[in-house]
Amino acid sequence: MNFDKWKKRDIHKGAFFIADGILDKGAWGKSKVKVLFLMKEAYESDEDSTKEWNLNDYLRETPLSSLSKTMWWSIAQWLKGINHLHEHGNLLPFDQGFKNDPSLNEVFRSCAIINLKKSGGISRSSDENIKKYVESDWDLIWMQIEEINPDLIICGSTYPLIASKLETPKHSHEWFYEANGYKFLDYWHPAAQWPYKIKYYSILSALSQSAEKWIPKT
Repeated sequence: MNFDKWKKRDIHKGAFFIADGILDKGAWGKSKVKVLFLMKEAYESDEDSTKEWNLNDYLRETPLSSLSKTMWWSIAQWLKGINHLHEHGNLLPFDQGFKNDPSLNEVFRSCAIINLKKSGGISRSSDENIKKYVESDWDLIWMQIEEINPDLIICGSTYPLIASKLETPKHSHEWFYEANGYKFLDYWHPAAQWPYKIKYYSILSALSQSAEKWIPKT
């Protein structure tokens, strides 16, 4: 997506902008289930940095072991479980030694990750602050979602921030909604301070209940 128009919006002028999207288009194209993670914000930890960067490029080029953050490991685990659920129709047991699983890097790169707030990010903005960006940029956020065209959108504590923008969302299963032709899961942020195992089984159990709704027809 071309972010030039986005950056020109008043809310972003003079602020550090971080673009995002599909991590690896090759891996995305091969993926049987195309998953988009809708997050709140990214931020530049170096206050002196002036060179803007793309989140998707950074995540594609950096191994999970170097990223090290809980959220990226969680996303990779969930994606592997989702792929297994699609292929085999059952839950893949949680792997206690997941950090030694080399396949997680490729699985991780097969998703898309976008943020509602793409500039002026900090480690934790208030929901009211994030909502200002949703109000300003919803047309562009939705355009980006449509361009990515995922099979499943996993909202990392963001669904309540966008629910009012969706047309008559239909709630049919645990945390699962359908709206505007897309499937949404209203779930915790992947960095939530729960054990990896609890987060993994919670999301996979919910997705197994709604599998007939989001698994692509072959």
